[in-house]
Amino acid sequence: MRTISYTLGLFAAAAALTALGVVATPGQAAQGRAGQRALAPSRPAAHTARALNITDTAHLRFVRETAGSVLIDEGKAAGGLPGTIKVGFEVNATVKASFTLATRHGSLIGSGLAKPHSSGNDYSSFAGTLTITHGTGRYAHAHGQGGFYGVIDRGNDAVTVQTTGTLAY
Repeated sequence: MRTISYTLGLFAAAAALTALGVVATPGQAAQGRAGQRALAPSRPAAHTARALNITDTAHLRFVRETAGSVLIDEGKAAGGLPGTIKVGFEVNATVKASFTLATRHGSLIGSGLAKPHSSGNDYSSFAGTLTITHGTGRYAHAHGQGGFYGVIDRGNDAVTVQTTGTLAY
C-alpha cells in the first residue's frame, strides 16, 4: 500500500506542476510559447538503435589447442553478417565458446553455452544459446542473444556452427 500511495503522490505532484505551468508536457515543449524561440542544449546527435534478426553459418577449421584444452578454430561466416570468425571451444560436460566475428563494419564479441549430444565416435553435435556482449566499429554498442548449434568432427576438430538470433546495435 505504501508504494501505491507514494507513486500516486508523485503522479499528483507532477500533474499539479504541469497545471501551474512549471513543467511542460511533451506537446507543450515541442510547440514552445508564441513569440519565443525554443533553445535546445548543444549535444551530439543520438545514436539510432538498430535491430537485426540474423542467421549465420560458419565452417571452421582447427588451428591449435591451448594449454587449458581450449580448441581454437577459425573460418568464414556466411549469412546475415558475413565475415571471419575465431572461436575458442572448451568441450566437457558442456560446450563453452567465446568468439570474435570480424565483419567489414566492425567486430562482434560474445560467448555461447551448449549441451553436447553424442552422435557416435566420429561426430558430436551441440545446441544451446549465445550472447553478444559488445563490439567495435559500427557494432560498438552491440548486444544480443540467440541460438547456438553445431557439429564437431572428432577426427580433425573442425566445427560447423549455425547461429540465429537478434542483434541490437
